[in-house]
Amino acid sequence: MVVIPRTVEFQPGNGTRYEITMVDDPHGGILVVWPTQATYRWYPESHEWDPSNLQFLHGKLNVYDMAAIQEYLNKSFVEGFKGQFKVELI
Repeated sequence: MVVIPRTVEFQPGNGTRYEITMVDDPHGGILVVWPTQATYRWYPESHEWDPSNLQFLHGKLNVYDMAAIQEYLNKSFVEGFKGQFKVELI
């Protein structure tokens, strides 16, 4: 079981502040919602950057924002989200 926070805020250094919400997707993966911007489906099982790990579903497609979000998610999945949550595989 993977423990993932439902809402996180982060600034990756590209001048943008992100606040995303994550919910389990009944069709597999995790829905990542960036309110008023875009919705993605993320597959956290793969930690390497791969365009297929984060799929754009709808909204405003911006490849730079998508890459920043995916980099944050993949890094946080391995290291723990903001140091407040421990990611555990059971």
